[in-house]
Amino acid sequence: RQGTRTVLAMQNDYKGPLADFAMVVPVPVVLKENEVKTLDKSVLRRIEMLGSPRLVEYWEQNPCPTPRKERYYDGDLAADKAMPMAAPTSASYEKQTVKIEAKFTVGEYNILILSATEAAGLEKWLNQNGYKIPAGAEPLLRPYVSGGSKFFVAKVNPDKVTFADGRAQLSPLRFHYDHDDFSLPIRLGLANSSGTQDLIVNILAPGQRYEVGNRPNVTI
Repeated sequence: RQGTRTVLAMQNDYKGPLADFAMVVPVPVVLKENEVKTLDKSVLRRIEMLGSPRLVEYWEQNPCPTPRKERYYDGDLAADKAMPMAAPTSASYEKQTVKIEAKFTVGEYNILILSATEAAGLEKWLNQNGYKIPAGAEPLLRPYVSGGSKFFVAKVNPDKVTFADGRAQLSPLRFHYDHDDFSLPIRLGLANSSGTQDLIVNILAPGQRYEVGNRPNVTI
């Protein structure tokens, strides 16, 4: 997070047939093709290592050496500036409850950016267009629809997926957008929960730290 720009990278641990995979992520704006890309898994592995417990050993020297300035990160958190693109194609469902704002392919993912005026209409549209979303998703979609969110919908092309030990190796997805509000849209993950879910969030932001706004925070 830098200024009003959010760069969000997500890696999913999916179990099941590839034809049944669909990811629906609420976003505040219509994303363009040049704002979405796939990442190598090593990027997120590196970030996970930086935040993991480590065993260290310190040796005290006398006299103490002159401290040097550590540099933990010297990259540019902001992604490339968005470039204009041609007007997106559009489609409708019944009373214009669902509209396709953009459509493109990135890596092994076929991506749609949808807008909706009714949560029930969005749930029905996804089901009718072959997206295997869990039953009872409408109440979870409703707050995002009423809040004016768009929906980043990704579906896997099985012909572009590699396998290791019989398991699909899905690339992490990264997208960026500019918006004053900063939030992580994770509520829809409840629809897939079998009881307990493990969620790891890393936030990189210069000069400040973030806390969860709707849950207790524990300081280590």
